[in-house]
Amino acid sequence: MLRLDLAQEPRLLEIEANTHQRLREAQRMQWLGEVASLQESLRHIADKKLQPERLRAQTGRAEAGVTALG
Repeated sequence: MLRLDLAQEPRLLEIEANTHQRLREAQRMQWLGEVASLQESLRHIADKKLQPERLRAQTGRAEAGVTALG
């Protein structure tokens, strides 16, 4: 699994907004396959958005002297 570079977090938010726009268009046009694909993409984006929080938490624990497990 690829890790998100914290500096790229704003770009991920742009991708998410664009995907929501594409999803609305696909729903309007009744492109059911595209709707399903975009919904799956949004699930992956949501998972990816959690990475910065986990990385920050791991960094905080490591700085406190606690070994962070991936």
